[in-house]
Amino acid sequence: MILETVRPRDYNDVRHVGHYFREGIPVVMDLTAVADDEARQFVDFAAGLTCGRRGDMERLSPKVFLLIPSVLAKPGTITGIVKKLRPRDYSEALYVGHYFRKGLPVVMDLTAVADDEARQFVDFAAGLICGRRGDMERLSPKVFLLIPSGSTKPNAAAIKAEAPPSESS
Repeated sequence: MILETVRPRDYNDVRHVGHYFREGIPVVMDLTAVADDEARQFVDFAAGLTCGRRGDMERLSPKVFLLIPSVLAKPGTITGIVKKLRPRDYSEALYVGHYFRKGLPVVMDLTAVADDEARQFVDFAAGLICGRRGDMERLSPKVFLLIPSGSTKPNAAAIKAEAPPSESS
């Protein structure tokens, strides 16, 4: 089995983690050389990446993680529905990943969370879109649109309209 070890020097090296993981290669992410605040950014990115690709992440030591990809899947292309989420704290990050993996564009409104948690959400979303080959657009300082791969950017009316709740999805 092929395994890549990434020992980043700064947050710009996050792209290497995403590249290998998207290609289906397990990644050992060794964060021992980066400061604690950057290590948290990497962990948030990796959480979004593994959520987006339905992989798994295991902590091997305090600053070393193993990212295990699952079988690559094609994202869905549901059109006309935009899921709007306004999380209250970082524990709600997985809801963003849940709807995004289903192929729904997600408006992530972070106005209700503190700046530190907003940064965590953005790092999580960056990993999520990297893992799913999607795109992210800033709509305002704390509001972001996440667009799944294969989907077109929703029009302004769809973004502003309230999507009907879907308990069965």
